[in-house]
Amino acid sequence: MTERRFEPMSIVPLGFTLSAFFVVTFLLCLLATLVLPSGGMRMFIEAVVPGFVWLTFGSIVFGVVWTVAIGWYIAAIFVPIRNVMYRRFS
Repeated sequence: MTERRFEPMSIVPLGFTLSAFFVVTFLLCLLATLVLPSGGMRMFIEAVVPGFVWLTFGSIVFGVVWTVAIGWYIAAIFVPIRNVMYRRFS
């Protein structure tokens, strides 16, 4: 059998990747809400992003900042747990 070499994951690339993914998803959801007539997505966005008021410039900026913060939060929690578990159980 070949031995698996441990390579720790880094927080920075994952933080940037998740943040970009969440920002694009947030903006696509806003666009879909404008194009599609149902109000379900609007209620979802208002529920997920605290303090979001429908379609004001400040709310959109706040939503983008919020999604970036969530991406970095997930990376900061996930990467150390993954590295510890990989060392321990591989």
